[in-house]
Amino acid sequence: MEQIQLNTLKESVKKGRIANTYLLVGKANSDVLGAGLELVKDIIKSPFAGMEIHQQQEALAKLKTLTNPDIHYFYPVNTTAEIKTKASSKDFIDKWRELVSENTKINLVDWYNKIGLGNKQAAINKDEAEEISRIASLKSYEGGLKIFLIWMAEKMNISASNKLLKLFEEPPKNTVFILICENEGRLLPTITSRCQKIYIGSQSADSQCVKTNYEVLFLDWVRAAFKVKNSKSAINDLIEFSEKISKKTREEQKDFLAYCSTVFRDSLLYSYKAVNNSEKYLNGLVLEKFAPFVHEENIEEFYNEIQKGFADIERNGNPKIIFLDISIKLTRLLHVKPTQNV
Repeated sequence: MEQIQLNTLKESVKKGRIANTYLLVGKANSDVLGAGLELVKDIIKSPFAGMEIHQQQEALAKLKTLTNPDIHYFYPVNTTAEIKTKASSKDFIDKWRELVSENTKINLVDWYNKIGLGNKQAAINKDEAEEISRIASLKSYEGGLKIFLIWMAEKMNISASNKLLKLFEEPPKNTVFILICENEGRLLPTITSRCQKIYIGSQSADSQCVKTNYEVLFLDWVRAAFKVKNSKSAINDLIEFSEKISKKTREEQKDFLAYCSTVFRDSLLYSYKAVNNSEKYLNGLVLEKFAPFVHEENIEEFYNEIQKGFADIERNGNPKIIFLDISIKLTRLLHVKPTQNV
């Protein structure tokens, strides 16, 4: 779907033109969560909701306390000292309300500290996706809209993403999904292609990555990975790359991984002749040449390795080890052959 500006979005919603699925992209300090909650408010007040004035007022009052029964919140979770098995978003709803009521400019560290996650990594898993599907199939509590706000949507694992993809393709009537993420590149391209995108903040992650020269870094990395198959000594180039990127900040390391996901996504879309984003690569990456190496046999593993690396960086893992591990796996994945020509 198209990308639009926040002001354009507000005008469209005001007129009752509501998309089924939105994707809001931005860093925590840009208050992307606050923008998502503001979008929920605008939808409630729009003609699309079909509410009388008193119904709107009641719905907005409940939104303020995050207690509206038809607005469902999902976010990354894991077991803790309190929740020992099968953690779900509903197990942490009280802590979510407390944290968001204090400040909407929250990040994963804030959330992990709030729920007492310790060194564990959280995710939005298939069970959560199935719960979203179950609720979406039911009637709303108050006879109007059902709205799902999924915070840090890039933390969805592959199984959850595939489950929700079917829901986004054929959404139930009077249901709106709002996905909020910091790194669009970590979402499956099949998910992002079904969302109306809104970038919160100065510019998109893609343009930021190009400006910080991630394209050149990516090219050096991939070229080194290609050489390893025919030259064992080329592993030294990967070690050098790992040392180089380990000197960057952790935010830059995560942004680089998000950029890599974007390249893999654009390559897959190019291979399938769906979308050609060649024009945004200006520093030597030729999508036409790289795209054949990204296909249905390796794209999921590419995403999984990027997601694991991102999670390890967030847990303050050793970046040299993290990137060398990804690099070694990259050498294998780049040489995986597709089962058929696309």
